[in-house]
Amino acid sequence: MTDKVKIDADQVTDIRLSEDATRVSMTLLGDQGHQVLLSLPASCLNAVVSVVPRQAAPDVVNRLDSWSMGVAENGQDLVLTLRTPEGAAISFALKPWQVEGMATIATYGSAQRSQPKTMH
Repeated sequence: MTDKVKIDADQVTDIRLSEDATRVSMTLLGDQGHQVLLSLPASCLNAVVSVVPRQAAPDVVNRLDSWSMGVAENGQDLVLTLRTPEGAAISFALKPWQVEGMATIATYGSAQRSQPKTMH
């Protein structure tokens, strides 16, 4: 087993995506003032971000860029993934009735179905 190298960075001075979009390179300013170049596979960035504690403020509304939905591994639930224009993504496991409720609200503007209007 090789020894681990510990880098205590004070700040990130540059972040770049490789031309083929497979790696992210970060230039860090080390604790003793020297620059350190760290290169990671782009595919591991979600794992890095997922360990950062964060709580969304209740009044913050994010823009939606795209979404996708598919069947969950259990074959019964659905997985809804929402993506922001900045590339952040979050996935939710939903029951089909929850998706139906969202579709009802999107179609009719309320969780309660309005009664059809009649004329006398």
